[in-house]
Amino acid sequence: MADPANSPLGRMLLDEITPVVMVLRTNFVEEACQKNGLSLIEMLSPFCVFNNIDVPVRTASDQPYRLQKFKLRLFYASDIRQPNAEVVKERLKQVITHAGERDFSNLCSDPPQIETVLTTTQSELVPSWFSFFNKELSHAVSFSDDEAVDHPVACLLVVSSKDEDPIDKFVDLFDMDRLPSLVNDVAMDPKLLKYYLLLHDNQDGTTEKAIKSLTEMRNTFGSNDCGLLCINSSQDELVEHQENPWALYKTEPSPGQLLGCFLNIDDIDELKNTMQDLSSKHIIPHMEQKIRVLNQQVSATRRGFRNQIKNLWWRKGKEDAPDSLNGPTYTFSSIESQIRLLADYAFMLRDYELALSNYRLLSTDYKLDKAWKRYAGVQVASKLCIYTEQWMFVCIMSSAMLL
Repeated sequence: MADPANSPLGRMLLDEITPVVMVLRTNFVEEACQKNGLSLIEMLSPFCVFNNIDVPVRTASDQPYRLQKFKLRLFYASDIRQPNAEVVKERLKQVITHAGERDFSNLCSDPPQIETVLTTTQSELVPSWFSFFNKELSHAVSFSDDEAVDHPVACLLVVSSKDEDPIDKFVDLFDMDRLPSLVNDVAMDPKLLKYYLLLHDNQDGTTEKAIKSLTEMRNTFGSNDCGLLCINSSQDELVEHQENPWALYKTEPSPGQLLGCFLNIDDIDELKNTMQDLSSKHIIPHMEQKIRVLNQQVSATRRGFRNQIKNLWWRKGKEDAPDSLNGPTYTFSSIESQIRLLADYAFMLRDYELALSNYRLLSTDYKLDKAWKRYAGVQVASKLCIYTEQWMFVCIMSSAMLL
């Protein structure tokens, strides 16, 4: 498959329309990470972007292809909620104000040579603030109940080897009261793929106790769903990373703080391997299997002439209902939510043809139900599918002409 991430819009889609992982952790886990001036998510995030993950995947129609670029977005369960509208407005104002200040300073400097402007690519001509504005705007509409892109695909539970009774800690972490409001609103399925990670701080001693706990975890939760991550292996001297992978992910670094100062090359390799295994051996296969199951359900109940007639008959009379922005309420188990989940999963795994067909199927339902916000959402998603498919076709034709 041609890679849509080579286009400017494709790169934005790769950043924003990617699987979300909900993170639950104990206090001892955060304490071990904070020795490096990082939270757990900040420590893991640089290793959630894969430029060559090379995982084989099959479409719902059994066509093989390989995923190359992939990304996970990590969020603590407490952060999986719709942002406050007023806070978002203020943040967007700040982005625009700072952009204006930068542009004014640029106007006061010497203009670039005409030859430089003529040789600059279109993507390079886009103002630097534009990507920040897009990211903030995307954040403003995140974790909505009318789409599944921001709904967690999996849950990463992390317990420290210092915690007493790690098995009980893992069980206690996945407490319904701690889960996002989307679960309580019945907009998100609480039955998530779970991965149990035991974190060991090497400054606390050997891994003997941690390995014993890992064995107990595997006996309890399954051998394939558990892992051990060792960090802080540098004990004698602070490590100064020349190309610090965490610099882009630390929003407010403390003055003089060396990010990752106790993480040596072995720790970094473990971080890379842990997140790669989570993506390639758990999340991607889980999404692929989920797509197959949902596609079979949708095909049996909604596709085909007879099913379409039944659906139109069932929705008959809804055109007389009063208009409202959100329309009726759809639970995560409703057929509409299942179709949206199927379409969003297919989009994130680059099966744009399947995604587009399901967005279009939903479009009719939402229009008949007068669920205008959801209708607008699937229209936008459909256009993104069309754009990406057309871009891929152009890339394929261009490559063929060069052969």
